[in-house]
Amino acid sequence: MTFAVAGIGFWVAEYLRFRGQPPAGAKTMFGAILVVAGLTSTLFGGWLTDKLRPKIPSADFLVSAAGMIIACPIFAAGLYIPFPLAWVAMFLAIFCLFLNTGPSNTAIANVSLPSVRAMAFALNIFVIHVLGDLLAFPSIGFVASHTDIRIAFLFVTGIMFLSGVIWLAGMKFLPADAAAVEKATAA
Repeated sequence: MTFAVAGIGFWVAEYLRFRGQPPAGAKTMFGAILVVAGLTSTLFGGWLTDKLRPKIPSADFLVSAAGMIIACPIFAAGLYIPFPLAWVAMFLAIFCLFLNTGPSNTAIANVSLPSVRAMAFALNIFVIHVLGDLLAFPSIGFVASHTDIRIAFLFVTGIMFLSGVIWLAGMKFLPADAAAVEKATAA
């Protein structure tokens, strides 16, 4: 998610020029979409996970995976449909990307012993920015310089899909890891 959102945010002006949109107003529109979609989605993702968890113990990872995977076709479609409809696709894709914010933070808290929980969050922040922001800017730029920015953003879609698959693969481990921490803290 960090790779996608940071990379898109950094390269959105170039993409908007590519699509013939005036960058100044369009960057403001993208910022508004990011704030509104990110905030509402973070809240909705946490609420949805809380509703699903009684029946699906690994709901944190399921909601995260679903958000990433659902964002892929929406984002890809937004690269081709005309503006202003492309803004709707952008909003929906960003909304789906941010679904994992609440659930992923809950999962970190649930699988970390209280004595190392702060370090777990700090390590998570470090890793998502090293693998996200740090890699997104040059990677997208490299792909765009050898193709075009639309192809580079399709590359981002592939990264989003891969992250969804990784969330799905982790689902089988989450309940046992959370139970082990719960047992260790109860003792």
